[in-house]
Amino acid sequence: MAFGQTAPIENGDPTAAASGPQASANDDIVVTAQKRQQRLIDVPVPVSAISADTLTKQNLVSISDYFDRVPGLQYSGRRLTALSIRGINSGGAAGPTVAILIDDVPFSGANVNSGQSPIPDFDPATLDRIEVLRGPQGTLYGAASLGGLIKYVTHVPDTEKWSGRIEAGGNTIEGGNEGFSGRGTINVPIVKDHVALSLSGFYRRDPAWIDNINVRSTKDDVNTRDTWGGRAALLVKPTDNITLQVSALRQLVDADNSDLAITSGGIRVCPECQATGNTAITNYKPLYNNLTTINVLPSTSRTKLSFYTAKAEIDLGGPVLSAIAGWSKVNNNLNNDVSSIFGGLFNALYGASAGSSVAIANINTLSKFSQEVRLSDTSAKLDWLIGGFYTAEHSSVDQTLTFANSGGSTIAVPYVSTGPSRYREWAGFADATYHATDKLDLQVGGRYSYNKQSTTQALTIDTPAQAAFGPSTTITSPSKDGVFTWLVSPSYHINRDLLGYARVSTGYRPGGSNVGFANANATYGADKVTNYEVGLKGDAVPGILTFDASLFQIDWHKIQLQNTDSVSQLTFLTNGGEARSRGVEFTTRVTPGAGFSLDMNATYTDAVLTEDLSVQAGVTGLSGSKGDRIPFVPRWTFNVSPQKTFDLSSRLAAFVGASLTFNDDRASAFKTAAASATRPRFTLPSYVLIDLRAGATFDRVWELSVYARNVFNEFGVVSATNRNGTAAPNVIFTQPRTIGLTVARNF
Repeated sequence: MAFGQTAPIENGDPTAAASGPQASANDDIVVTAQKRQQRLIDVPVPVSAISADTLTKQNLVSISDYFDRVPGLQYSGRRLTALSIRGINSGGAAGPTVAILIDDVPFSGANVNSGQSPIPDFDPATLDRIEVLRGPQGTLYGAASLGGLIKYVTHVPDTEKWSGRIEAGGNTIEGGNEGFSGRGTINVPIVKDHVALSLSGFYRRDPAWIDNINVRSTKDDVNTRDTWGGRAALLVKPTDNITLQVSALRQLVDADNSDLAITSGGIRVCPECQATGNTAITNYKPLYNNLTTINVLPSTSRTKLSFYTAKAEIDLGGPVLSAIAGWSKVNNNLNNDVSSIFGGLFNALYGASAGSSVAIANINTLSKFSQEVRLSDTSAKLDWLIGGFYTAEHSSVDQTLTFANSGGSTIAVPYVSTGPSRYREWAGFADATYHATDKLDLQVGGRYSYNKQSTTQALTIDTPAQAAFGPSTTITSPSKDGVFTWLVSPSYHINRDLLGYARVSTGYRPGGSNVGFANANATYGADKVTNYEVGLKGDAVPGILTFDASLFQIDWHKIQLQNTDSVSQLTFLTNGGEARSRGVEFTTRVTPGAGFSLDMNATYTDAVLTEDLSVQAGVTGLSGSKGDRIPFVPRWTFNVSPQKTFDLSSRLAAFVGASLTFNDDRASAFKTAAASATRPRFTLPSYVLIDLRAGATFDRVWELSVYARNVFNEFGVVSATNRNGTAAPNVIFTQPRTIGLTVARNF
């Protein structure tokens, strides 16, 4: 993790510089968290980073693999809405609360439709590092960054020297099969000092371990997942003061039975909870043979992601003018079995016999264009930045439910929904840091954002199903918001490498409408956060102990929450009043010498409602009282990672390391207040994971790494849902014990 000075590669250890951020000549970490290059120690924001090198050597190829190594970051599924930071978690399919950027270009959408897109999870072959900024970033980054943001930082072509890397790996999983991967990158200086090209590509097959006992598809290891793609970037410097860069990134994912988190929820548990109307508290006994067995129709998923950027930077002899444009498109087609959710309803509506099934065809699309232009300058007394931003999003969530008999023949198509949505935002922003003395700084910033939305839903409902879903309709609902976000942050340099700061910052998420839904409120409003924070970071003992500590409270106004209609099982959004999240984050690295390092982080988060959830006339609300915990937020998390490097000969170096991760218990989503929602709110239990790793480097170019993740094969509960008390529970567990190795050659 990056929070102090960049460590040089000691004794040939390939992971000693695991923080990965670009370093200056004196090995200070340089980041762009505030849209300009700064030493990390000078940024009054908590920032964590993981290098691509660390990701590949430990096979951390998905955010579900490494989220618990970043303070305050939580994950509960494959969609953008399943990410949260610092307890700002809606607990369902609302809009995102964590912004996703690729370099300086926003990837994630701002409204609920675009939030249903899958997390990009770029392969490490295309990346230099991943940065996580904690706390609301609404002033510089706009909507949907209430909790913070995740920035994927890609390779920048080098105009001076050739370089490259090829890598191959394989792994196996407990009770499952094998996986493999291949990656390659190359940097080509086409015209020295002026033109360079960077290319990368990869192919990865993840091991599968879930068995299906469905009578129509009995098969072992069905959750297969193949991912492949690449990136090309061209850098042109026609003169010393002009830099131009264009890039193209493509990634495809083909999966079978592996995206259960999106719809059916994963592994079915709690035999006592299955009957309609029961009041049993959720437990984690398997419904079928074990916690790796499902009983569903075969499902398929295909995700295509394209991302193109262009950036121009002109040094005007002091001020720097930057223009950044990006366009992305994501298609996610998912077919899945949702019999456990809708089967009982359709059996009753159509008078069908046992053994019938319900399948969903879920098509999510998002295309997004953004343009930002900014002018910035730095001086001895004042650093300033001013800019303008525009984005246009076109998204859609289209769903079809098909009801079939026990032989697989279609009985009916009860529900067809198409939901195109358009979102546009215009914003102007400014940020300035006044250097009052050589130690005392004062930063202020503001942003005004104006957005317009238009959402359409066309419903085609079969006659028997209209009792649950209402009649066929087509409704278009427009909305608009104008929001001002701001920050104030004084900071004091105790010395060059020790910074204390305070920070007050704000963020927001746009509102929207629940179109075409008879049992829901027609619209829901924007929610906003105000963050109060103090922090201290830097070198406590130069060269030996670095740390980053922060104390925060976030006041959350009109919290957006997902609710589930107990009759139709459709979800909708509502505002839930006031909440707050407060806590402490601490990260440290100890390097006492002799090739030993110890990285540690710990987070305490207390996220609760500060008033009872409101009840709206004519709408089935959620049950929640003042003091109730926000969904899916652990009070305690921590990670401890020791590592030792040593020389075996003048040409051969090695390392051994381990990681211990603890994730505390969490509360499930709030229960709907409908009388038929009898299943109570429940607790997701805590869990501990232990990983081991070792490796060697020969002549500083050949690398061998081996790893064992989840050594004790712990079935930790990552996410669980009973659809607000209206259905039997489904659970996503941690990946079973996985053992693998990678071999790489640098040149």
